[in-house]
Amino acid sequence: MIPKLLTFLCLFLLTQASFAQSKPPTFLKKTHYEVVNFEDLMHRYFGKGTGSFTRLEGIYSVSCVITKSSKGFLTGQLKVKVVERKDNYARVAILKDWPGSQRDFIEVSLSYHVSNVYPIVGELSTLSSGGEAYIYKHIEADGSVRDFSMAPALPDMIEGEFSEMHKRKTITYKLSYMKIYPKESSQNVVLGSK
Repeated sequence: MIPKLLTFLCLFLLTQASFAQSKPPTFLKKTHYEVVNFEDLMHRYFGKGTGSFTRLEGIYSVSCVITKSSKGFLTGQLKVKVVERKDNYARVAILKDWPGSQRDFIEVSLSYHVSNVYPIVGELSTLSSGGEAYIYKHIEADGSVRDFSMAPALPDMIEGEFSEMHKRKTITYKLSYMKIYPKESSQNVVLGSK
């Protein structure tokens, strides 16, 4: 009787363990990002008229430098220390948003850790009528928002900066966006021509 009871108990526990493992995994626990899928991206792309692309739109590689600056206690000299440097840590796409939207452009992460999910990690709004300066709202994973001022640094590069005070120290975040595609080129190269 006891061997039958132990066998039944073992089978019961194995069955429960197999059912517990068959639950579908949850990839997105709680995210603070607005998420778009590939079809949404294509709707935004094909919803544009021919020739309506701006110089800002494209795929970018993002780098960041975080510095901490403070004045010396007795000398009063400004000391600047690089706290962190991340080169090419993310790939993003900047796209024009729907007409009538409160934001001019959206920044979509192409290097998110979940495949087939493209979170909107930033919003850009044109600051001037010429379209060369932007207010960039960067959305962190915890839902907090940082406002950067952005401007073009080179033909294929834009930079943004955000500073905040912590006690007597100023922490500055500097983002550099290097355009990967489409590149602005001054001349077209034809193979085989001189």
